[in-house]
Amino acid sequence: MEASINKPVWGAISMGDSTAILDKIDSRRLGDDLWRLVQVPSPTGSERRAAMVFAEMLAAAGAEVLLDEGIPESPNVIGRLRGRQPGRTFQLAGHLDHIDVPHQSPERDGENICGRGAADMKGGLALIIEAVRVVAESGSDFPGEVLITAWGLHEAPTGDSRGLLNLIRRRVVGDAALVAESVHSQRDQAVIGGKGMGIWNLIIRWAGETSHELNRPPDSGGLFETVLVAGQRLVEYGRQLEAAPVEGLNMTPESLFIGNMRYGDFYNRTATTCSLQGTRRWNPARTSEQVVRELQDLVRATPCSQNVSAEIELQLVGEAYRVDPDELVVRALRSAWQEVNGNPMKLGLLSVITDANRLVRYGGVPSVLLESDNRCAHADREVVQIGNLVRACRVALLTTLNFLRGGLG
Repeated sequence: MEASINKPVWGAISMGDSTAILDKIDSRRLGDDLWRLVQVPSPTGSERRAAMVFAEMLAAAGAEVLLDEGIPESPNVIGRLRGRQPGRTFQLAGHLDHIDVPHQSPERDGENICGRGAADMKGGLALIIEAVRVVAESGSDFPGEVLITAWGLHEAPTGDSRGLLNLIRRRVVGDAALVAESVHSQRDQAVIGGKGMGIWNLIIRWAGETSHELNRPPDSGGLFETVLVAGQRLVEYGRQLEAAPVEGLNMTPESLFIGNMRYGDFYNRTATTCSLQGTRRWNPARTSEQVVRELQDLVRATPCSQNVSAEIELQLVGEAYRVDPDELVVRALRSAWQEVNGNPMKLGLLSVITDANRLVRYGGVPSVLLESDNRCAHADREVVQIGNLVRACRVALLTTLNFLRGGLG
């Protein structure tokens, strides 16, 4: 079910002068938009109210807006700005949800806005609204179309990206996309690829029954013995990944990380299960299927004590991906960055999973990332500085114009 939201009518301005267009970006409006968004809680799986607010703000900015309610508690927002001439479709994209971790009440202090989700990624959503507003003020004097999409169910492990995947299946995607999310350490890099990542879960079981330690059977210690061996095998495997040579631009080693372990349930009861969990990250040359086979082979080769068994599975968070650096969207972003910031934008790859992983691998959409101000993403106190949003909005707006015009050398 899709509900339409009306848009206002703007007077026309010329889009021929990039400087004049960029000067239309208003820091006050950006701050007000972020302040409104950050006051609407949107934990993963419960994004409906935030989607409604974002859709309303997007329509007020000048877009034709539909609310895709295929997932009632996590609807997609779809917006469009149509130019007067035929041309390419450029997608501005981001997620509505934030991690479901307590945070202090939102605060606004001069140039700073604080609140859960401010850095990841409501700041990015605010800059998308402002970029749309400025393009809408042009009176549609541009070729092609700007497609705006926002979805929930992004943050793992609760999020499964169903909203975005539904859009991809229905081909509600652009010819290229800019996702307003990246990591602060790579703000001056045009990210053209990213590692895949999955959450692995290893379960080791003893076939006996729980009892008091004084009544334990002789083979009850086999569970812990197997856990020690399996843990050591995982550590060695992780070291091998980190030591393996890597090829390619800014490529870093693959990794296996052990995050937690749960063994037993009481201090003087025999345990029957042990679970270990962590992450596995891999480079674009490898697929999740290959990674799963390696993990399963490792566990099968681990010797188990009597009446003990082990199995491992991988919850896929995102596939690895790579974008050709000569794609128009990459050149459009690098040119915009150079014009706005006065220095060249390097090429790089990212270890963190973003929605670009899914847009590229499942949608076939060449995608780039733009860091708005997520220095404090997922932190106890998420803070965004409006000045950083203005800078990022200028880059996003100019990237959009560069791609739609397509006049890049």
